[in-house]
Amino acid sequence: MKAEYLIKIILPTFIIFAVLVWLTAAHVISGWLVYLLWVLGFVCANLWVTRVTAKRSYHRLRKQREEEAKQRKNE
Repeated sequence: MKAEYLIKIILPTFIIFAVLVWLTAAHVISGWLVYLLWVLGFVCANLWVTRVTAKRSYHRLRKQREEEAKQRKNE
């Protein structure tokens, strides 16, 4: 995997969870709010990772189809 791709996945999720850990450790959030924010953090992180990987897969498949079309055209 390219470093650029990994940074797009790891950096935003790391920031989300770093903020959540800091808020929890500093006792800024407590009780049910901790659970709610952690669940929302996991949902946001999963959506972000899914979005980035789906976009990458779409572009890869699109490129592959274009190459196949060129090969058929040249034959």
